[in-house]
Amino acid sequence: MLRCRDLEYGFLTYKCPQCGKVKTVPLACKSRICTSCGKKHADEWADKLASTLYSVPHRHMVFTIPEQLRQVLQDNHKLLKVLMDAVSRTMKRMIKARRKAVPGIICVLHPYGKDLTLNPHVHVLATEGGLTKQGEWTPVTFLEYRKLRRTWQYQLLTTLKKEMSKTKENSRLIDSLFKNHPEGFYIYAKQRVTNPKKTARYIGRYVRHPAIAESRITEFNPETNTVTFWYQRNGAKHTVTMPALEFIDRLVKLIPDKNMKLIRYYGLYSRRTMGKLQKILTPLSRQKPKNKPRKEPIKCPECGTPMELIGVTRSS
Repeated sequence: MLRCRDLEYGFLTYKCPQCGKVKTVPLACKSRICTSCGKKHADEWADKLASTLYSVPHRHMVFTIPEQLRQVLQDNHKLLKVLMDAVSRTMKRMIKARRKAVPGIICVLHPYGKDLTLNPHVHVLATEGGLTKQGEWTPVTFLEYRKLRRTWQYQLLTTLKKEMSKTKENSRLIDSLFKNHPEGFYIYAKQRVTNPKKTARYIGRYVRHPAIAESRITEFNPETNTVTFWYQRNGAKHTVTMPALEFIDRLVKLIPDKNMKLIRYYGLYSRRTMGKLQKILTPLSRQKPKNKPRKEPIKCPECGTPMELIGVTRSS
């Protein structure tokens, strides 16, 4: 990532068949945490998500956890899956309680905050309604917010209690989180969304983008070996200066573990259900993905003729 588009790392060589002009194009690292390549990953993921969503109103919500649980998840990344599973059970229970129907749920785990500290929260796209056993679509446009928060708290804490080590410390932690949060855990319930493409890009921008954009890094001081960056929270701008190694350490800790799934599909969006829905539900037809545009050829800067690839050079 540090050598992204560095000619010493590697490059492609093109030649114009018309005028003989030669051009070199540096290789990109294609890393998802790269501030340059990460945006491309986010856009591609957003396009894929948009083609997955059914043509019904959705609700975008953000499920959060108390600060006391962050260290628990930092020490055991396997518990991050529990967050998404608990969100799924919460939404299914809320919809079934209203209409006895199964909703479509897409959970996207966002493991960090704007200040580059671990702050796991789950972005959720859920259908406003669900499918009954009779194969009928039933809309549900209202969810009792207070009940939603308490259900989320109960589902998360009871599942964590089963998965965590059976110690007195963990039991006291779970009990205190029930006692100190009588209204449940906070959920940011955004407005209804009806444009799948727009919504997918919105979530992709916050979830699949790199941990920090280059525009937020304002200074690297080689004398003190420190990095300065800024972030916004609640409308206020905050500036942070820290040792360069600490800055890198924070970024590295935010890289997902190998084979860790940050996106999970539940209910009507689960792989098991997708095939059946296409056969029995025409009202829920998905948006057809647009044909992928062909990659634009490298054109000669002199005459505009498409250039030909004549060599690939990589560092040893």
